[in-house]
Amino acid sequence: MKKTAKRLLSRSPKLYRYAAAGYKITQSIKGARDSRWNYIKCMYSAVRKLDRSLGTPILLNIEPTNICDQKCTICETGLNILERPKKVMTFDEFKYLLDQFNSNLREIFFYFMGEPFLNKDAYRMIRYAADRGIYVSSCTNGNKVKPKELVESGIGEVSFQIGGMTQEVHEKYRAGGSLEKALRNLEETIEWKRKLNLQNPKIVTGFILMRHNEHQVEDFISYAQKVGVDEYQIIGTCARTVEQAKEYLPTDRQYWYYDEEELAKGNLIPKIRPNNYCEWLYFTITIQVNGDVVPCCRDPKGKMVLGNVFQENIYNIWNNEKYRKMRKDVTTRQKDIKLCELCSGYSAPLLR
Repeated sequence: MKKTAKRLLSRSPKLYRYAAAGYKITQSIKGARDSRWNYIKCMYSAVRKLDRSLGTPILLNIEPTNICDQKCTICETGLNILERPKKVMTFDEFKYLLDQFNSNLREIFFYFMGEPFLNKDAYRMIRYAADRGIYVSSCTNGNKVKPKELVESGIGEVSFQIGGMTQEVHEKYRAGGSLEKALRNLEETIEWKRKLNLQNPKIVTGFILMRHNEHQVEDFISYAQKVGVDEYQIIGTCARTVEQAKEYLPTDRQYWYYDEEELAKGNLIPKIRPNNYCEWLYFTITIQVNGDVVPCCRDPKGKMVLGNVFQENIYNIWNNEKYRKMRKDVTTRQKDIKLCELCSGYSAPLLR
């Protein structure tokens, strides 16, 4: 019976969208009674491919700073090609934009194109959001984290991501980074969580898998199990160019996001390509450090600005002419949009 249903769904993309949407709705609204109707409205807008979202954002992707202490060799910030002025968001700016959101905002991704904990107000910002009942998660290279302040901030989840298990290998990608500092801060964060007897944060460590470090995967797993992280992850490499793909992609093809045959021809194309469908544009909002709203994390340089939250209210931007055109273009001619070229598609976030 299950196999028959799977075959039928695979033959009809539209039917599959509705089935997947129904599953996400049932999974999300179990523990979020006050936001379930908003979630359903967002999902309805996505599967119907409307040019507006009938709901309001449930997830905010915020950029505390676009500055980083490391020169990672794929990242636009690390390569110094971000093409945006360097800036650190103030606490007052963060508070001003967050206060514009209603209670349907349930989660914050507290990072984008910089190291979030270079912002001296990062822990205060997280605490302000957490005190509003918003689940905050962040990603860090680990070098600038203050473990006690991090644990006490109320953050829900933090991921320490490294590039190797020796300094020599780590810095081939995390140029300028100290593996010793990152691991020490990770371990101290675990210790402070234990000392304070807290359920959160969920402490994760990620291994950015590349050709030059794949021989250290087992060492990474052994280390993660030894120190007692809540979760460890092997993270596939996201290349921006064919040259980067050829240099960094590991020999283990299961971690490739990209089509092998096309890469051999000199084309960087994801294995899975969304077909005029993107739930992300109906559920989430991405705000850069200067207040610019962009469609998603696929616009690190801020080339497709939809509005600015320091000049206009978030909900006026959410369904303005630019946002509606963006949704219409993505749902009718996605293959022509540069923003979507390397994207395998982001599904709707689940309600925490």
